[in-house]
Amino acid sequence: MKKIVEYIKNVSPNREYSIEQPLFELMRAEIENTRHEILEIMKQQQGMIFNFKKENGQFIHTFCEGKLVHRIGLTPKTVIGKALKDIFPLDYAEQKGKFYHRAWEGEENVTYIGKVNDIYYIASLSPIRKDGKVVSVIGSCVEITEQKRFEEELKIRNIKYEIISDGIQDLVALLSYDGEILYNSSSYEKILGYRTDSIIGNNILEYIHPEDISLVKEQYNSMIETKAPSLIELRYRHVNGSWIYVEEKISPVFDQYGKIECFILVGRDITERKRAEELLRRSEKLSIVGQLAQSIAHEIRNPLTSIKGFVQLLQNEVKNPLFIETTLEEIYRIEEVIQEFLRFAQPQISTMERIDAKLLISQVLTLVSTHSKQQNIKIIEVYDQNLSDIYCDENQMKHVLLQLLQNAIEAMPNGGNIKVQVCNYKEEYIKIKIIDSGTGISDERLKKIGEPFYCYKEKGTGLGLMISHKIVQEHGGNIEIRSKVNKGTSVSVILPIK
Repeated sequence: MKKIVEYIKNVSPNREYSIEQPLFELMRAEIENTRHEILEIMKQQQGMIFNFKKENGQFIHTFCEGKLVHRIGLTPKTVIGKALKDIFPLDYAEQKGKFYHRAWEGEENVTYIGKVNDIYYIASLSPIRKDGKVVSVIGSCVEITEQKRFEEELKIRNIKYEIISDGIQDLVALLSYDGEILYNSSSYEKILGYRTDSIIGNNILEYIHPEDISLVKEQYNSMIETKAPSLIELRYRHVNGSWIYVEEKISPVFDQYGKIECFILVGRDITERKRAEELLRRSEKLSIVGQLAQSIAHEIRNPLTSIKGFVQLLQNEVKNPLFIETTLEEIYRIEEVIQEFLRFAQPQISTMERIDAKLLISQVLTLVSTHSKQQNIKIIEVYDQNLSDIYCDENQMKHVLLQLLQNAIEAMPNGGNIKVQVCNYKEEYIKIKIIDSGTGISDERLKKIGEPFYCYKEKGTGLGLMISHKIVQEHGGNIEIRSKVNKGTSVSVILPIK
């Protein structure tokens, strides 16, 4: 007995005990004292501890303490002995009742986030078992109001940033030091076709044209050394495989120690500008060629006339006229080339009028019918119903269509079919499409089609297609050429109906 009393005194030195007190009373007093101390600790702790069990199909709270109870507007008295529906609104009670049920069924560490009177908390439920059976569930709650407010503020801030970045047409991205894409604006989908989340985590070099990668690496090394922003032009791959020209400013972002932490990219689609520059360069070429053509043609024409006359005089005196005939044929060819130069260089009076597109094409097909039959080529005509008229210079447009049909015929030395398809296009245009199944044109040659003096045929000057491009452009239209080697070529002449 003496030893027991000494033990109790060691546990609770501030209380008085007598050896004469019965052992049971001493133990009961100590247990009651410990219970009060534990209860006081629970009351003073910042969170909330509660307990519940299932009675008559309802979860009844048997205990509830902690400062959080009061902060959410409750008291232990309003909770103990009550079910969830007696404490909270029905929809909230039903929602939390699902978590209570999971814990009562034996699931360990059931957690959920709750909100009462603008106070956020996270709760954890654990079942208490006796002889392997769940007899009650204990729950503990910790307030997370400040964390939730911070998350909401961060979310709102991110939304604002997204609104700003999504509202501009520029490509905005954040890259890691190694080039990994950490963020990209929705304009990537508008301009390049990629979903914003589909390229996160990838390296930016995966989307840059192989020929531009060395330039990007050079600028990257320069920024590492100078720590200054860089402005470059490069090409990004569109999701459909094409290339988009982008003018991009890359700015380094520094950490608190002055080291580069990441990079901000702001790029603008300049594809249309590059096309306009290319058209301007081509236009300048045409202007220069036109001036040269007129000068050279006159310089050649005069001596060529004399040569032609003398060769014709010699035709009756030479025993073998074959050489003379060949020479004359070549002179005639030179005259044709000169005539093309002059036709291109000299301004022509254009007579614009409304023309029946079907009638115009039929007249042109009549002109090439003999040649096409000789080459064993069949021309198939396909016309839209209610085909609109076109507004054009009839003679000039005949020249264009003759040139294109002649090219198609020459591309099919072994015969075949040429399809001439005419249809209304985008409400304000007519498209005349000439499709052959000939030898086709390589991608490298296709890029240069229409340039002065470039011709993919063995005997040609390249002026025919150049003049055709010029005529169609002056009509407010354009020519589109698509081709595959050994599969054929499709040439579309797009002309306005007004």
